[in-house]
Amino acid sequence: MAVIDLNTLLESLGLTEYESKTLATLFKLSEAEAPEVSRLAQVPKTRVYDVLDKLVKKNLIIEIRGRPKKYRVIDSRKTLEQLVEKRKAEVTELEKMAQAIKEQVVRGAKARESYGETVMKVKDRQDFEKILSQEIEGAENSIIGFSELTEKDHTLRESLEKAKEKNIEIQLLNSFSLEALKKRLKGIDVRQHEHGLNAFIIDNKKVVLAISDFKKEKQGYHFTIWHESKPMAALLNHYFEKCWKEGKA
Repeated sequence: MAVIDLNTLLESLGLTEYESKTLATLFKLSEAEAPEVSRLAQVPKTRVYDVLDKLVKKNLIIEIRGRPKKYRVIDSRKTLEQLVEKRKAEVTELEKMAQAIKEQVVRGAKARESYGETVMKVKDRQDFEKILSQEIEGAENSIIGFSELTEKDHTLRESLEKAKEKNIEIQLLNSFSLEALKKRLKGIDVRQHEHGLNAFIIDNKKVVLAISDFKKEKQGYHFTIWHESKPMAALLNHYFEKCWKEGKA
């Protein structure tokens, strides 16, 4: 079992360096005067009284009045438990704040993307897949894809599998061989067809369309997202239905 440094633990529980040294020293001594604590904890005499007063206010030690004044730890185990519980409460509060901010960010992003078109350029195919996967994971009802999936496209495949687990209706027309793909995309309707596109229609209103040819090596790749374009979605749906009938199951 690894030896845990007490000062490091106390600092990780929210105490300052001097507070940690002072409290760790009192754990060993149980009770001591300020000069002794200063010497053993290596906390300057000019700071030790201030540090001890802060620990008293935090209810981690008690002050014993007298001449000279002393300081004491009542129960080191309870003191540590108190620090841990305080840290847990702080983490819980941080989680709540992070969740609230995340929801604000998502709402803001949805508000910005409700309408209009976004054109993007990415360095490589993987970056496009990450963005496309993010859009797919936001689907609520349906996904229709003119895909160019291969066995190497793990990110996109995983996002489709997650969407399927949420009972999203998915249909794919894939340009390449289906055998290995069908084994990986269980429960998803896939047909093979040379459709000539790299595009996804999400919930019959959002369209993600590759402008560049992602099968060729390039310095960068362009694609566009129509955030709310039912006419474009309807147009691509019409072409999809035609290709679906011609596709190889």
